[in-house]
Amino acid sequence: MEEAQSVNGEPWQREVIDLMMKEYESLRAEVTQRINARQQAAGYAGAATAIIAAIGGDIGVWRWVIVFAVVLLVVLFLQDSNKAIQRIGLHLQKLERDVNDLAMEIYGREVLTWETRRQGQRRRERVCWKFLGIVGGWHLRKPGKELPPTVPNAL
Repeated sequence: MEEAQSVNGEPWQREVIDLMMKEYESLRAEVTQRINARQQAAGYAGAATAIIAAIGGDIGVWRWVIVFAVVLLVVLFLQDSNKAIQRIGLHLQKLERDVNDLAMEIYGREVLTWETRRQGQRRRERVCWKFLGIVGGWHLRKPGKELPPTVPNAL
């Protein structure tokens, strides 16, 4: 069976790029959804904390226990959510490299750079922002080592 392919193999490469771009776009949309969910959780936690802290009457120390519990749960959720976003970011960087390798063969230039460039910017942030990011869970010193490994093509 003959493959539909030109002399330099461009048709199959373009199909592979198209498939990778679908995955790339899907993962970028997932990152956006996770960021929105993270912001909503922080907003709800802030509102709940303000309401609990402002409740009149004498509920004493329980008020602060509840506030602390709400804040702790939200911080843990945010850290977990941020790690998931970074895990997706690592996969997006791999997709960028793969697409760019094929694009260099076809077009002579890279076509995707956002995630790789952004990771480089994270590495160059000021120490105070890195520290705050590490505490908040949205900046990992070595994401490839601190995140659980991903298994390609796992079911």
